[in-house]
Amino acid sequence: MSADRVPPSTDHPAPGERLDFDEIAGSDQTSWARADPEAALIESTGRYGYRVTLPDGDAHLVAVAREHGEHVGTCDCEGWEYNDGPCAHLCTVRKAAFAGVEDVEGDSVMIPRVDLDAHSTDERAVADGGFVDQAQRTDATGGRR
Repeated sequence: MSADRVPPSTDHPAPGERLDFDEIAGSDQTSWARADPEAALIESTGRYGYRVTLPDGDAHLVAVAREHGEHVGTCDCEGWEYNDGPCAHLCTVRKAAFAGVEDVEGDSVMIPRVDLDAHSTDERAVADGGFVDQAQRTDATGGRR
């Protein structure tokens, strides 16, 4: 990988363009067929980013996430730049996340949801319907229930 390449953006709201994995899943399209997460080297580079090296190619940087129920992403490879649809590197990350494949650090490959970043931890829905009970929060430090 050359030193002048810049990783795909992982800034909010979401990295890249809409990806339609459903359209190519199970097809004989080259990018889907080449994507083999068990044979690839997958390294996490950040919240949305991975460096993916396929057995027959160079390392490429991808950014992929889920936003409003759809996959979005980008890659720095020529396949992504010059063809329609997800490249083999993006397909590899998608297959790895679906199958529970681990990256080089032993962590499961995951495709994070961007829309969870839109809210603070206290604003996210929880089992009690999302209400924050301040009395229960202080109970652990000696507060009242």
